Amino acid sequence: MKYLWKGSYVDQEDIRIDLHDRGYQFGDGIYEVTHVYNGTLFALDEHIDRLINSAAFIEMNLRHTREEIAELFRGLAAVNQIDNGYVYVQVTRGDGLLRNHGFLSYEEQQPVFSGFAQSSVRSEEKMIHGADAITVEDRRSLMCNVKSLNLLPNCLAKHAAQKKGVSKALMVRDGIVTEEKSGNIFIVKDGVVLTHPDGGKILPGITKKLILNILHTRHIPVWEKEFSEEEMLQADEVMVTDTNSEIVPIIKINDQIIGSGKRGEITQDIQIAYKALIEETCGKL
Repeated sequence: MKYLWKGSYVDQEDIRIDLHDRGYQFGDGIYEVTHVYNGTLFALDEHIDRLINSAAFIEMNLRHTREEIAELFRGLAAVNQIDNGYVYVQVTRGDGLLRNHGFLSYEEQQPVFSGFAQSSVRSEEKMIHGADAITVEDRRSLMCNVKSLNLLPNCLAKHAAQKKGVSKALMVRDGIVTEEKSGNIFIVKDGVVLTHPDGGKILPGITKKLILNILHTRHIPVWEKEFSEEEMLQADEVMVTDTNSEIVPIIKINDQIIGSGKRGEITQDIQIAYKALIEETCGKL
């Protein structure tokens, strides 16, 4: 495997991470993950938009143009001959300076780009049969709109799910469902789709954005509106969406069966339309 390290594609043993890298000491960095289908990076423009927006929010100087950043993603996929899988790229604010909460001015910053690419097989089994979940307290900050390296609450949520033998952790803040530990949440009740509005409490998901476009195009009623944990438990359908898993129906939450206990009709319709959207860009799956 070749890794991205400070603009070059190198072997792992050639990487030297500085103890004083701000990502290592403060989590002062951002990242993106893009899915690769048939050698093509899906929704790459949208992912780069979000990376740039995250950097702007935290006043980080990326020192790269959009096309230069896109080429780093494409280069990682190409050098590792990824046909199907994903590309991970992260950026920290810099290294080489003694630990200090304060950081350099925008003009002085020298970001550190790094990343890797991994092959994986797209499996529709979980998309069909779904997953079980638990609810957990959302203990994150109010900067969730930034795709930050600060993921300790997400890791603890995943660990809580693992201890219960399930794969999904649905976060709840003051009785309101926000998002899954690494994805957005949609619920369906009486034919109407609800999902939490973008803002500081959730990450503006790329898959979520594409699904909203699908729903509008298909004239399926959808609201970006807060909903409670009780509303979610009483929903006809619940689904979690993210880059790697795409759209996964949630069959059971806290041991309570959701709806019919099977993938719902609207979830299935969205999955079919989303697959067609991928195939428009990346070829037949």
